[in-house]
Amino acid sequence: MLVEWSLGTAERYSWDGERLVPKEPPWRPEWGLAPVNYGLIPGYHNPADHDTLDAIWAGREPVPVGSWLEGEVLGMIWVSDGDHKIILGHPQNLSDLDLGVLWQWFRKRQPRLASAEEAEAFVRSL
Repeated sequence: MLVEWSLGTAERYSWDGERLVPKEPPWRPEWGLAPVNYGLIPGYHNPADHDTLDAIWAGREPVPVGSWLEGEVLGMIWVSDGDHKIILGHPQNLSDLDLGVLWQWFRKRQPRLASAEEAEAFVRSL
């Protein structure tokens, strides 16, 4: 995955297909600070939002924007609008995610934690 938004920061970027560019507007108060290291998985397109597949890195430390990370599929934040978020990381790191914060962040989208198998099936369907 490519990190677009680092844990604990307000500065958010987006992938234009070739590089990261600052998100416009650069920061919106409703975004708050990133509760996770958030990014995307290039090469996968989510038809729900017509954009690259979103990903979350399971870990407690901020990862710099622009970092490329490889890990196992640990699960998925399933949301009602179909814009699901694949959770990647090291096998023991799923417990590093503060799910309460994520449920609050996605509260209007009825989030639930999906298994690694469900996440992998979703990725294969794209």
